[in-house]
Amino acid sequence: MMILHEVAKFLGETRRSDVLRLLSSPSLEWERSDRLGRTTFGRMWQLASSAMHKRPEMMQLSTLMASLIYDEIHRSIPDLLPDATTLMPQVFPVRMEGNTEEPPTQWAHKDEAQGRNPVATSLYYAEVENATGGALALHDSAGQVRTRVHPGADQLVIIAGDQVHSVEPLTAGNRITVVTNFYRT
Repeated sequence: MMILHEVAKFLGETRRSDVLRLLSSPSLEWERSDRLGRTTFGRMWQLASSAMHKRPEMMQLSTLMASLIYDEIHRSIPDLLPDATTLMPQVFPVRMEGNTEEPPTQWAHKDEAQGRNPVATSLYYAEVENATGGALALHDSAGQVRTRVHPGADQLVIIAGDQVHSVEPLTAGNRITVVTNFYRT
């Protein structure tokens, strides 16, 4: 499978602004993703520690995104997710600042926690400004790129949790993505 579902304008301007406001909180500390041991290179940042996910802003963001995305998946692909009470959402933001010397890049991988893949992975592009490159690449079982998504602001992309994906180099512009994974409990 490749893209399971896609929505061009998912939250609308008011809710999208709320997401960006939560992510711009001065109480959130960010660290380069490669320094956190992620499968990345370049100017890409994630929250500096798991304690950041317990901050009120992130708790609010996690609740908002998990519930809206669960509802969207349940409405558009009713058989994909089990009952919400049997799922544990994982929500995390990723900031990218494009440049040519250290373009943020994410190598081919599957999302996972404690050795398990999620049932579904969603990528919500809260902000995409003047982006050059940075496509979401979806790979087949042989590792070949079969689909590329060039995201826009307020776009939601849902893929299977075991879908191998990567992010191609972002050589200019900025992007903020909120990833939501749904794991079985």
